[in-house]
Formats: sequence, C-alpha cells, structure tokens
Amino acid sequence: MMKNQQQLQGIALILAMVLFCEPSYMAWAQSKQGKGGGQSAAGAGQSQPRKSRGRNVHDPPNLRGAEGTISLSSTEEILPGGQALSRAVVPDQYLLGPGDGLTINLWGEYEEAYDVKVSPDGRVNLPTIGTLKVKGLSLTQAEALVETEVRKYYRNVKSGLTLASLRVFQVLVLGAVQLPGSYLATPVKRVSDIVGQAGGVVSGGSWRNIQVQREGQVVAIADLTAFLRHGDQAANPYLQDGDAVYIPPMRHLIVSVITTDVAITPTGLVSESTTPSNIELKPGEKIADLLAELGSVSPWWNLEGVYVLREIKAPEGTMKLPVDARRLLFDKDESQNFELQHGDQVFISSNVRRVFVNGVVRTGGAFTYVPNRTAEEYIGLAGGVSLQASLERSTIRRADGTVEPFSAGTILRSGDAIQIEQKYFASPSDYVGIIGGVTGLVFSMFAFLSTLK
Repeated sequence: MMKNQQQLQGIALILAMVLFCEPSYMAWAQSKQGKGGGQSAAGAGQSQPRKSRGRNVHDPPNLRGAEGTISLSSTEEILPGGQALSRAVVPDQYLLGPGDGLTINLWGEYEEAYDVKVSPDGRVNLPTIGTLKVKGLSLTQAEALVETEVRKYYRNVKSGLTLASLRVFQVLVLGAVQLPGSYLATPVKRVSDIVGQAGGVVSGGSWRNIQVQREGQVVAIADLTAFLRHGDQAANPYLQDGDAVYIPPMRHLIVSVITTDVAITPTGLVSESTTPSNIELKPGEKIADLLAELGSVSPWWNLEGVYVLREIKAPEGTMKLPVDARRLLFDKDESQNFELQHGDQVFISSNVRRVFVNGVVRTGGAFTYVPNRTAEEYIGLAGGVSLQASLERSTIRRADGTVEPFSAGTILRSGDAIQIEQKYFASPSDYVGIIGGVTGLVFSMFAFLSTLK
C-alpha cells in the first residue's frame, strides 16, 4: 500500500513539472524563432508572413477606415520606407513603383498575409510563388497578376492586394515660383500640390501653361486656372518619379485689366483706388472668360460702362470697344461677348452714387448717396463745419453744373456737391490784423502831411 502511494506521488510530481515547464519552453522556442529560426523582416522586394488574427480568414482583409482612406495597423506601420496614405487612391489609376508598400493576403484552405515592398527594379518576391514584376502596373492589374499566380500553386485559395504605404520621391520645381527647388512628393500628389509647396506662382508667371517634364520630354501641360475655375482634373495631372515641373512666364494671350475698387467707411465716406493686373487667357477666349477669371463681380462696378482699348495697325491708333457686361452676364447676350486679343486693355470703372462735401468741414470727401437726405445730414457725415465756416456764403453745386446758395433743408441728389466757405473774418487775429493795418495807414498819412508843412 505504501509503495502504491509513493508511485502516485511520483507521477503527480512529474505532471506538475511538465505543466510548469511547458510555458517556459514555448516562450524560449518563440524567442529562438524570432532571433534566427523565423523569416527575416521584409526588405526590398522581400515578403514577411503575417498570420491573420481576430477575423474570419475566409473574408478579404478590411484595411479601409473612415471616409475611404486606408488605415494602418501597428504591424503595418513598421514597413520600411514609404508614407502612410493620407487620401484614397483610385486602383485603376495608381501606378506602382519602387518603394510602394503592399499587403498581399491569402485566405481559404491556406491563409497567410505578406507585407512586401516593391524593390528598386520594380519587383516583389512571394514565397512559393516567386518574383513578380509590378512596376508600371495599376493596383487593379497587380491584383489580377497575383491572383493568376496564386491559382497556379494553391487550390481553393483566394488572394487580395492592398496598398499599405506610398513611395516617396523628389520633384524639381523651377521657373516662376516663390521658392524654386526640390520637393518630396507621392504618386497621389498633383501639380497644384507641388506648386503650393514651392510658395505658389509669382506675379508674371503662367498658371495656364505649366510643363510637366519626364526624362527630358514634356509629358503634360497643367492649366491650374481651368482646374481652379472648373474643377477640371485633367488640367491638374498626377506626378511620377523623376518628374520636373517648370512654370514659364506669361507669354501667350495677355490682357491688362484695370478695375476701380471702392471702400466705404462706417460714416459713409467713399474712397476709390485703381488696380491694374495682367491676366493670361487661352487663344479664342472672350470677355465672358475674362470676367470668370476675375471671379466675383464687385457690386460697385459699372457693368454697363465696361470698355476695351485695342491698338490697331491699319489705320494706326486705338480702338475703343464698349461692352455691356450686365447684358452679357445676366441676359446671356452674346452680342457683347467678343474674342480678346493680346495686348487688349479692359477698363471696369466704379458706379458709386455719391455726394461731395468740401471746404471748411472736419472730414471732407465723397459720401454714399442716400435718397431724400438733406444737405445738413451730409455735413453731419463730414463731421460738421468748423468755427470759421459761413453757411451764408456757402453754395450747392448740382450734378448738372448749376450753382445755388446753400439753404437748410435742401434735398440733395447723386453727384451734388456742397462747398462750405470761410467767414471773411474768421478769427480775432483777423480783426487785430485789420486794425493794425488801418492804424499803420493813418500814421503814414500824418507823417506825409507833416512833411508838407
């Protein structure tokens, strides 16, 4: 009996030792595998297997986060090189190149996930399958290629390909930009992005004929005006490895535009300033295109009074071409929409209705016209008259040129002007001066008479 108890105690001790040592052994085995027994981290073109956890392996991996962008897990963030995606890409348009990070998933009877990076020669390496050339392929084409190769080696296994990180390359920006130089870009960057990084187009630079050069050849022309005005994506191409962007000076159809800007103070004081600018148009563009280039129409512009000055050779001189822009913009009257020529000058004046207050007032100038407002109210806007003012001597000049004496309660019209005159003797010093002059004259007369005696 004692012998049997000793045997049972020995068996229990052995089981306890096995249960105690197994976790330590497993941890040692895993660490051994991580140091040298497992596969190395993904290098250029090399794959790194990654088991799927926490999801149904029969479903394709879901790496898409909110708003269609691709989100990266902590495992994916350690991919060497590249850049995390900041926007969704179009699989049919994105072309793969060296440095792109990909995730290739297999699921079905066999499951595996590989993180790979496109090598400098444009290839990726997958265990069992081999090396695949993906440079220049779209994401859709690369996914189809992987699917075809997987079917050769596996049964009842599906595959999926996901862009995990973007390659980063340099683009040279030259010409009429604020800060020419070399800038980092990714394949989802457009010409407008890289021009913005370079500080934008400077005055005199072309927004409409920006060259995208690749291997010494012009492969695309960007028209940022068309992109910003109409949202034309084709006018703002994507960039690729080795591209150079050149912004030339404006040299095609250049039109000068002279606009009158209006500013009004809280008291109603009106000030005007003239702003000249040069605008580059495409051949065949007309007045409507120019107005669209200017953006919003100022409420102060005299749209009925727009005109174009054009130099002509035969006979030599300047031709004035009137334009009713209101009829063109609001009535779609194409008779006012003619083609512009290089060197044309377009004048857009202001049409502010105003009343002028001048003379001995605190703040003279032009004030916004308000119907049925009296002369005293406009004088109040000008800060009132000074102590030297004489309303009896003051006048009102009407817009038609007639002049009438100032009268309280007079209703003014647009274009009228108030002239506040000064008193004959505005201050005590004036009286002192007059008395001194008279006294001097009297003494002079006495002196002259005394000489006659």
